[in-house]
Amino acid sequence: MKLSFRHNHYLITILSLAVFLIITYGVIFKQSWISSFDSTASQLVRGFANPTLTRLTIQFTQMANVGPAIGFIVGACLILLLIDNGRSALFLFVNGIVLAGPVNSLIKLLIDRQRPTLAHLVQVHSSSFPSGHSMSAMMVGGSLIIIINHIMAKKSQRLIINCLIGLFIILIGLSRIYVGVHFASDVLGGWTLGFFLLRISQIIFEKIGVL
Repeated sequence: MKLSFRHNHYLITILSLAVFLIITYGVIFKQSWISSFDSTASQLVRGFANPTLTRLTIQFTQMANVGPAIGFIVGACLILLLIDNGRSALFLFVNGIVLAGPVNSLIKLLIDRQRPTLAHLVQVHSSSFPSGHSMSAMMVGGSLIIIINHIMAKKSQRLIINCLIGLFIILIGLSRIYVGVHFASDVLGGWTLGFFLLRISQIIFEKIGVL
């Protein structure tokens, strides 16, 4: 049973990389199915637009900006250190600071996709693919889920927190489409690449006995 569970985890890891590569291919070569996907998703997400939701979404999406994100990661790492869980703190720091930002910036530079032509409700200063907010949310949120599942005893509490973090990851991605700064394929690319890197990091940390 344990071997089968691990096999499924490896399969999901490979699948996430495959999805990212397929999306990247579609973006680079400007495939029609990417345009259709982006257009349909944008219409769905922005179809709920109203002044109150717009104001809340702008405030929400800014929670994953670089400054607040780094502040949160550092704070979470300090808390983990205070409760004598330095290994988990290192895991979170590596994923949230060392990997997420630099890898995302490198791929953005290489692909250099233009942002959507829709009105941008927040300021952006880089290219579009993949979404840095979505990728960081996946890597930081995913790291927290892994850490919580290691240190929290009660299954019911773990489930509730995991669901809340998962919801946050999804909503951050959707918020980037709503405010007009990302295509849906940018968001999906950020999620899948972030998940793949998170899983590789987890495998390495577990192999060397740090996690």
